[in-house]
Amino acid sequence: MYLDLQKNFLDYVESDVIIIGAGPSGLVAAKKLAENGVKTLIVESNNYLGGGFWIGGYLMNKLTISEPGQRILDEIGAPYKKVQDGLYMADGPHACSKLIVAAMDAGVKVINMTKFDDVVVRDVKVADLIIKKLKSE
Repeated sequence: MYLDLQKNFLDYVESDVIIIGAGPSGLVAAKKLAENGVKTLIVESNNYLGGGFWIGGYLMNKLTISEPGQRILDEIGAPYKKVQDGLYMADGPHACSKLIVAAMDAGVKVINMTKFDDVVVRDVKVADLIIKKLKSE
C-alpha cells in the first residue's frame, strides 16, 4: 500500500503545470488546462477547495458574478439568476461544488494541506517547487 501511495504522489508532482491555490481562479485555470491535455496539479494550503467562492459575500453563501463570468457557471452547470443587466447571483456552495467536480472530472490533481514555499530556477526556467506538507492539528 505504501508503494501505491508513493507512486500516486510521484504521479501528482510530475506535472506540466502547477497552480498554487484552489480558489475559483485556480480551479478554472486548472480545469481549462486539463481539458486541453495539460497535466495539471493544484497545491492548496487549506484542507478544503474553493477559497472564498464557497461562502460568497458577507458570509451569506450567495455569489455575485459580473458579466461575462456567468459563462463559467453555464459551462459547469451551476444555476444562477440575473439580478440586473450584467450582474448575476448564484448559490456559493452549489457553484463551488460544481466547479470542483468539473476540475476533477477534467483530470486536475490536488495536493491539499500543503504550503508553497519557493521555486528552484535552472537555466531561466522554473524547475522545481519547494512545498511543505502541513500537519493537521
